[in-house]
Amino acid sequence: MTRTIKAPEEPSQTPSDIALCTRVAMVEDDPVYRQFVRQVLKKIDGVELVGEAATGQEGIDLCVRTKPQALLLDLVLPDMQGVEVIKTLRHELPHLVVLLLTAHPSNELPRELLKLGVQGFADKTATAVDLTKTIRSVLAGGLSYTSVAGIAPPTAERPISLPGHAENVKPEVLTPREREIAALVTGAMSSKEVAAKLGLSTRTVEKHRANIYAKLGVRDVVGLTRWCMYHGLLH
Repeated sequence: MTRTIKAPEEPSQTPSDIALCTRVAMVEDDPVYRQFVRQVLKKIDGVELVGEAATGQEGIDLCVRTKPQALLLDLVLPDMQGVEVIKTLRHELPHLVVLLLTAHPSNELPRELLKLGVQGFADKTATAVDLTKTIRSVLAGGLSYTSVAGIAPPTAERPISLPGHAENVKPEVLTPREREIAALVTGAMSSKEVAAKLGLSTRTVEKHRANIYAKLGVRDVVGLTRWCMYHGLLH
């Protein structure tokens, strides 16, 4: 008599066993800021960057094709305003979570954007730590406004590729320790994380960062990232 041996059943998966992953798309025309945001996203668990675009139309096509759950969107793009991108995508992706990125903060928050379901604004001068908090808050279903921002006019002056005279400052102006810290900071590490990695105090790292900014003539992490990219120092 043939005896059938029943294979043991695979344990059933519960929702808690399944790793949740939020699919995110980014539409931003500044390649340096895209790299900065990309580094921030890498440090957020459960986030997958499904694609990047540099214009509004490319962003629309990307989102229609990949159907992300969230969109990081520049407010002012070369071919259209970010609000037009949102209006177009709302028909295709009505539940898309939107976080607007802006270098043009103002004192007025347009009702039109709230009606379109924008979950938040992030000022482009925000640090990696602040941007991380904003993205996490929005992806968790909250509202976050690191700056109250309005729609910049299409003729608004776009940020220059490198702030001030920073492109003329050679890497040799920084000490080896400062170059090391600069590389870590542009990798979206906070001062506390840099301090832990290098065995320094957070206060010491903050002093180094202040010296780096002063020597290079930059004001924030984005400016530092631009300088590092210009001189081929990004890892």
